[in-house]
Amino acid sequence: MVYAVLKSKSLLPKCYSLFKLILIISLLFIGYNFYKKFTWSIINWSIEDPSVISTSRSYNCLLNLENNSNITSLYYRHATAERNSSYPFISGDTFRAFADYVFDETKQDKFESLKYGDIVFVKADVFNKFFQEPYNSIKQPFVLVTHNSDFFAPRNFAPKLNDKKLIAWYASNPDVRNHSKIFPIPIGLANTRWDFGELKRLTNGFKKYRKPWSNRTNLLYVNFSVRNNPVERQAALSQARKFKNVTIVNKKISYETYLEQVGNTRFVLSPPGNGLDCHRTWEAMLMGAVPVVISSGLDPLFKNTPTVILKAWTDLNETLLSSYKLSSYDNVVSPVLCARYWFQRLLKHRER
Repeated sequence: MVYAVLKSKSLLPKCYSLFKLILIISLLFIGYNFYKKFTWSIINWSIEDPSVISTSRSYNCLLNLENNSNITSLYYRHATAERNSSYPFISGDTFRAFADYVFDETKQDKFESLKYGDIVFVKADVFNKFFQEPYNSIKQPFVLVTHNSDFFAPRNFAPKLNDKKLIAWYASNPDVRNHSKIFPIPIGLANTRWDFGELKRLTNGFKKYRKPWSNRTNLLYVNFSVRNNPVERQAALSQARKFKNVTIVNKKISYETYLEQVGNTRFVLSPPGNGLDCHRTWEAMLMGAVPVVISSGLDPLFKNTPTVILKAWTDLNETLLSSYKLSSYDNVVSPVLCARYWFQRLLKHRER
């Protein structure tokens, strides 16, 4: 009897240690789940409200808060080696990869099984072919996404906006403003098939060269070819030449050097090229610089982003840009640069 009591007492410290260990593990588990739930709430809030989110959360969470099988099934469903997704960022081929159906020069899906609210990606320079038998074969209302071309939309197919089966038209170069069915989408980053769209180079540049606002020594950065759009670009360049603190690049440089220079500037001059948009705008945003653009049908994209929208290039001057104090954007990336934001936005049209 005495032996049994003594033995039970000797076990008390071990039981107490085991109890402490279980308690600590339980608290850590509860804390982890609370953090996970809290972080998800931040991501979901940013999708509902197109405002800014922190780079650490937006960049890392877009990579880590969805398991690999979800990422593959959602964002790479039509991806190939030649047409790969730029996930977690947005690009033309990223829109293509997460669409339900694709119609371009490499793939022409059939639409017999299309369901209400499905996403149809169409390359903007094959409208003449798509808006014939393929379009007529669609029986259910759907969402149209047009990209991967400098062609404008809807062009001469504007009457299709009156068709009840077209729920919404998301276009990279919209030539119609203030229509309830037309929504602009970004050209985004270059597709991964191009050297300057290679995802590893972009993410490495993002991590290595993106400086805090207060540490950037250059005010305005200019690096574009005037011949792509002589009227707009020459007007923008003429104003930039009046600046004292400006870097104007007139020679070819490596893409890494370009990202390094953008990461050290506060503003990037980004006039339109062959279309309304250009990759430079979104590269600047990725690298923490503020794109300076001219007002266009893309204006809604820049709501709640650090972007300077000018009514005319003559409005551009050094005093104006120097007046902006944007250190609060040091650690933010806009959701409009992210694939997940656009995928969730397009899915909303499935709600009847």
